[in-house]
Amino acid sequence: MKVGQKALLFISVLFLLTIFSPYSVPGSVVSAASDTPQDIIADTVEALRDMDTSLDSSVFRRVLRRAQGVAIFPSVTEIALLGVGGMSGNGLVLRKDRDTGEWYGPAFLKISTLGVGARIGIQSLDLLLVINDSDGLGAFMKKTFKFGGTLAWTVGPIGRSVSVEIDSELTAPIYSYSIAKGLYFDAGSLEGSTIKDHSSANRAFWGEEISNKIILEERRVINTEVMKICNYIDNMGTD
Repeated sequence: MKVGQKALLFISVLFLLTIFSPYSVPGSVVSAASDTPQDIIADTVEALRDMDTSLDSSVFRRVLRRAQGVAIFPSVTEIALLGVGGMSGNGLVLRKDRDTGEWYGPAFLKISTLGVGARIGIQSLDLLLVINDSDGLGAFMKKTFKFGGTLAWTVGPIGRSVSVEIDSELTAPIYSYSIAKGLYFDAGSLEGSTIKDHSSANRAFWGEEISNKIILEERRVINTEVMKICNYIDNMGTD
């Protein structure tokens, strides 16, 4: 890389980090990401309502019916400038026991990306990841993991409908669905995104230090507001 290119990249990164705050962006496009468990839960309910209204795919409903879990990230902020882009947001993950129909969770999460590419623009998006098998679910039980690289999970491109063209039999570990607001060119996919446990939100919600693995394996959903999310997802999976 030439010196001039390095300088431009350095300036782009600094500028992106400076503006990569929801408070520096007009509220009509990007709003501040919720950080408390109560706000994340409330925003998740709202995001699911928007997604339910936008759904026009029977295939997506079929994916939901077969899901072993779901991860929802409401109001994820995605910004790119001069070829440098980033994505950041908070969310939660729930596991469903396919034999009993019981839900477990929530375990709270953070998602982030910082990369280089031919991108420019800004958007806020509600992101739903449908977890289709034990491999995909196992990733969310870790403290942190990254899409791509050595992780052989197929994540469909972010768009307004579920991405199933890569696997007509619906056997991919994870599928994505999103609704976006804003202006973005060449938004790309979740490749390279890092998902981490949101330890402070987990501690605030459960009242103790607890891992995502224990939450998803042992903690049944008993919170009434979270149960609304589970019921909504179950209803979204019906034709």
